[in-house]
Amino acid sequence: MAIQIESDLKDILLKIDQKLAHLQTDLTDVKISIAEIKKDNQRLEEKIDNTSKRLEEKIDTTSQRLEEKIDNTDKKIDTTAKSLENKIDATNKNLTDNLQNLGKRVDNSEFINRGIFIGLILTVLGGFAKFIGLIGNS
Repeated sequence: MAIQIESDLKDILLKIDQKLAHLQTDLTDVKISIAEIKKDNQRLEEKIDNTSKRLEEKIDTTSQRLEEKIDNTDKKIDTTAKSLENKIDATNKNLTDNLQNLGKRVDNSEFINRGIFIGLILTVLGGFAKFIGLIGNS
């Protein structure tokens, strides 16, 4: 038994046209959504690029400031080192001069002490000679 269906070809074509129209509107909606997504993606990429550029600028600025601080610190250290070297040299010169002056004083006091000691010995010997009678009472 065969089932017979009678339909007008015009009705079938209308239904197919309607379905195609629905598919076309759906496809257009999908294309619009894809275009919006591409725009959003492009905006996000621009934001990411801008943020990256700002971060790079901040990093460059910060690194420049750090380099300047390091250079200033190096200069201060060099200046302080030179100042300390000058102070050490001056102190060394003062100590050397003081040692030379002290050496001269010791030499002078040794000379004086020798003279006094020799004079004392001569006086004692003279007194002893007078006591013994080698030298007369004149």
